[in-house]
Amino acid sequence: QTRQAITSRRARTCTAVNIFKNSWDLEIVAHGALGVCRFDDFQRNLGISRKVLSERLKGLIRAGILERPKYRSAPDRYEYLLTDKGRDLLPIHAAIVRWRERWAQSGPD
Repeated sequence: QTRQAITSRRARTCTAVNIFKNSWDLEIVAHGALGVCRFDDFQRNLGISRKVLSERLKGLIRAGILERPKYRSAPDRYEYLLTDKGRDLLPIHAAIVRWRERWAQSGPD
């Protein structure tokens, strides 16, 4: 393989891994798959601050994992829905959960 191909593959791998670098992102994707789609519902179900949730949702929208369609006007209200790209992450999420349940320890060794 050429150096350029290896560098390109490594960059794509880093992009994929970065989607899950924040544990909130993983939880938001999982809750979105369960039908949670409104800001207040995410906040209530996850127990996350409004500021952190807002930042994480914006990041997932930028990454193409979520879309933000308006469901009501005056005042504007939005839903957060998984895109095809976001739904493709669900088997990865399931694998991470299985690994965590099998191997992750509750404290230091």
